[in-house]
Amino acid sequence: MTKLDPDGIPTYEQVDSVSFTDFALVEMGELTFLRVENPGRNVRDLLNALESLAGMGFTAKPVSFDKGQPTTVFSSVDASKLVGLKIVGAVLADDLVARMEFASKDGMVIENMTVLSGLKYKVEHAVFEVVLGGLRGQIAFAANGTVKISGQVAPKLVSLVEQDLHQFV
Repeated sequence: MTKLDPDGIPTYEQVDSVSFTDFALVEMGELTFLRVENPGRNVRDLLNALESLAGMGFTAKPVSFDKGQPTTVFSSVDASKLVGLKIVGAVLADDLVARMEFASKDGMVIENMTVLSGLKYKVEHAVFEVVLGGLRGQIAFAANGTVKISGQVAPKLVSLVEQDLHQFV
């Protein structure tokens, strides 16, 4: 931290801070998954600490949903609808590439979206609204593997997503 002394000369002072990260280890057969609750922009310190504890041979790689989506979540809820979609890499012409973002309170069906017909693209982010037992929640999947879950059904949705993790390794 930089502060000025009475003569207006900058002085530098080190400020120590305390940080914590809530995480859980989820074991499924031979695999162990790390679930980080509300991660900051960088979980490098956590991974470095785990490497120190585990020793040589420790590796971590993100689970991403680019080859599909967890099916247990959608087969276990009463209703779900796509309410947000962000796509990238849609080639519109030889030298024209588009990013598009869509939102709808009523839900979207990608197959019915004429603007996307015939385009090849990558889903960057998808948000679903779900209803389970009369309670609403949202689940968002990002291409980088981040899953954000909110609402009153969040604990149940977390366990449903975890049931499908082994499919994406």
